[in-house]
Amino acid sequence: MKTLFFTALVLLSFSVKSRAQQQDPHTRKELEKVIEDFRTSIIEKDSVKFYTLFHQAPVVWIGVDKEKSQRHFKSKNKNYKSNFFSDSPQGFIRRIVTEKEPEEEKFYDIKIEGDERIASITFSYSYWRSGEKQNWGKESWALIRANGLWKITAVLFSSEMENVTSEPKSN
Repeated sequence: MKTLFFTALVLLSFSVKSRAQQQDPHTRKELEKVIEDFRTSIIEKDSVKFYTLFHQAPVVWIGVDKEKSQRHFKSKNKNYKSNFFSDSPQGFIRRIVTEKEPEEEKFYDIKIEGDERIASITFSYSYWRSGEKQNWGKESWALIRANGLWKITAVLFSSEMENVTSEPKSN
């Protein structure tokens, strides 16, 4: 009886894992295009392309300083009160467009989950200005398919300043 139960549990586990790993290749390709368009719009300083990636409703955009960066900011600014900050897609890209230096966000360890209507994309990132890494951390996007197009509805990320703590090498 125990053997039968164990065998059934193992088969159920494989069934759940295989269904969880299956994703429509077309949907995945569309989501990978969102990532690439996000990346290239920063490099190209293309606010029009960037804006098309986001839903029209207010988009959540919140960053959280990692512990060592938070301590660093506190030591430099006595008025530093919070380890998080909010922005908007518009505020983010406006700053980039007005900067003269080249900027780039690099993505790796990308995980895409969801179905044909909602998705989440999580990844590690590093942010570069003039060829120098500025900060790094983890980032998460929530997306919906609105009128046939994928739109980002939320961007959450942690941030560690590279000049405070160097990013560990990934395996």
